[in-house]
Amino acid sequence: MLKGTRRYWVIALVCGLAAALLFNIYIQQVKTKYQPDDLVGVVRANADIVPDSLITKEMIETVQLPGKYVHSDAIQEPNDVVGKIACSDISSGEIILYSKLADSKSEQRLAYKIPRDKRAVTIGINSISGVAGYLQKGDRVDIFATIDIEQNSSSGSIPYTLLALQDVLILETGSAAELNQKNEGVTKTITLAVAPQQALPLILATERGTVRLALRSPIDKNLTALTPFQINDLLSIAPPQPTEQE
Repeated sequence: MLKGTRRYWVIALVCGLAAALLFNIYIQQVKTKYQPDDLVGVVRANADIVPDSLITKEMIETVQLPGKYVHSDAIQEPNDVVGKIACSDISSGEIILYSKLADSKSEQRLAYKIPRDKRAVTIGINSISGVAGYLQKGDRVDIFATIDIEQNSSSGSIPYTLLALQDVLILETGSAAELNQKNEGVTKTITLAVAPQQALPLILATERGTVRLALRSPIDKNLTALTPFQINDLLSIAPPQPTEQE
């Protein structure tokens, strides 16, 4: 009797394992049949993000969605989101689109185009100081300043020219009104991206002297150390040596 009962238990156990195995195979077949084979990873907000806030990795997550339901502007790489600034509200659970982020290359607010740790400072220029109108957004310039330095009561002041700033990024050329009117003439203002400590000599030079911009080559990253130059230094410039006539 005991042997017959044990046999039934063994048969029941084998049948149970077989049923579990068959059920698992069936479930896998159902998943394969109904699960899309074009899943795409997209970045989704896991917290509410307000405009003008810096997006951190804790604010986002990656989820898988069927490709046919993914918006063409959806961001797929977390690195394309982290460190960017939101330019509009992003709700928790919302797929993040490129249009929701501030882009320095797009026609958005100037504040979004300012590099971190920089400030936008606008100065006046003309056709001479502004390189004859050839300056464009994204160019880099050196800034020379000419100021009068008081010597003493008898000799008065002497003009000095110095290299005030180097390798400065141009954020915009012209005013907002000029940009809206698509002015093709020589702009009267230029907006530069400078560090706060660079803004001090720049503002002083424009208020108390004159400035001239020198356009840099985009591949030239070298910085030059120059001593201030005054009018008497012109006399110390050696003339070119005469060439021998053959």
